[in-house]
Amino acid sequence: MTNQQADYLFKGGLVITGDGITRRDVLVKDGLILRLGDDLSNEPASRVIDATGKYVMPGIIDAHNHPVYADRVDTFSESAAFGGVTTIVPFIRNRRDVGFEETTVESIEAFMEEAQQDSRLDYGIHAILVGDDDVENQVPQLIKMGVISFKMFMTYPRRGIMMPDDKMLKAMDIASNDGGMAMVHAENGYCIDHLVDKSVAEGRIGKEWYAPSQPRILELEAANRAATYASVTDCPLYIVHISAREMLNTLDHFKGTDLRLYGETCPQYLDLTNQSMLDHGALAKIGPPLREREDNEAMWKGISTRLLDTIASDFCGYKKSQKYQGGQSVSSELSDVQDSDDLSIFEATFGGNWCEQMLSVAYQEGVNNGRISLPRLVQVMCENPAKIFGLYPRKGALLPGSDADIVLFDPTLKHTLSAEHQHTNADFTMFEGKEILGKAIFSMQRGEVIIEDGELKRPRGRAQFLPGKSDLATWAPKGHRIS
Repeated sequence: MTNQQADYLFKGGLVITGDGITRRDVLVKDGLILRLGDDLSNEPASRVIDATGKYVMPGIIDAHNHPVYADRVDTFSESAAFGGVTTIVPFIRNRRDVGFEETTVESIEAFMEEAQQDSRLDYGIHAILVGDDDVENQVPQLIKMGVISFKMFMTYPRRGIMMPDDKMLKAMDIASNDGGMAMVHAENGYCIDHLVDKSVAEGRIGKEWYAPSQPRILELEAANRAATYASVTDCPLYIVHISAREMLNTLDHFKGTDLRLYGETCPQYLDLTNQSMLDHGALAKIGPPLREREDNEAMWKGISTRLLDTIASDFCGYKKSQKYQGGQSVSSELSDVQDSDDLSIFEATFGGNWCEQMLSVAYQEGVNNGRISLPRLVQVMCENPAKIFGLYPRKGALLPGSDADIVLFDPTLKHTLSAEHQHTNADFTMFEGKEILGKAIFSMQRGEVIIEDGELKRPRGRAQFLPGKSDLATWAPKGHRIS
């Protein structure tokens, strides 16, 4: 028995970690995991939570999101919390394209102020580096601030955000020397623009022409090029939102070298196909595009064989009316969007709101359908993102001394995903009508309840910034894969 009364005792649940499943009790005190044990009934606690029949999991870490559109960090973090997420790591870039004369460092400082005031959840930050960034000046400053990961687009040259190859190499070299990590959106932008131009010139602007404009080979080419650059500069590399089945061979090849290479996929690439684009047009437009069922199965294989390391959402909170640019808007009815064949799919906005549904989709398609185990789910959604981005074991773990970020998951609860029941400003979901068995029903962060009885309990302003640490050598020595 401990000498002090704990704040919470989670009693009778199945504790899920990357190491396995055990029936254990969990004590929480002063915002931290105090102790785990087979039977802690005699330990005094201010509140006992009956977890019988429930899974006790670390809070989910969503390491890929963009809370800068219709949903900013306030409503995004609320939505994420209802999905069992307790930690978010957004991407932030300079805002010079919308009239702000500021550096990436200044943009991130502004976001930190916003998040400190408005976020419901603890947060880290990834920087996005674009072609006009002074990487030699900005990268060292950001690493000192605790922003250790730097995303570079290998596509979208006409949007002004593609990183030239020579500058990518320079950024990788600096990041490697200073303890940082490169991240890439791997698609060949010049090839995409060529295919789009050709399609438009021939009048092929409907939704059925979107996927052919961004074939899988362009993802494969860019990933191989990025991994080559990372190998030359000895820079850790994280490839975001992997979608194409051929990518598994690239990951397998480079993970067999001394390169620290990490692969992420997303719930949309695990469950949705190009049929969503054919059915709903602009609402299903993302980059890379939704692929085919064979690609979904390859992503699950990549997760089960440890070629893919994380699942993250790539959340962009848009309303339906924002999915077309140039002043055009789409109707609030999905059927109207389907019939808008006179609107060019190439003018539509990229992005979808996937975070709140992420754990449910991964659990239903992964665990319930026998593709992965519960411990593997916790590895790719909790432990691995924490290890890769320098937050472990403070986050992503149920260990003595870890932050008490805890989720209770009821594997017997049936529910149906819908826009009506999500908690974002976004007014649609591509998972509309999907039936799920299993749901996160309770969460806390640092010993403070976030979600309980279907209600948000935690006010804004309690979130903490999580500076990343360069701990990769601890969790993934060269030549070895992370868990």
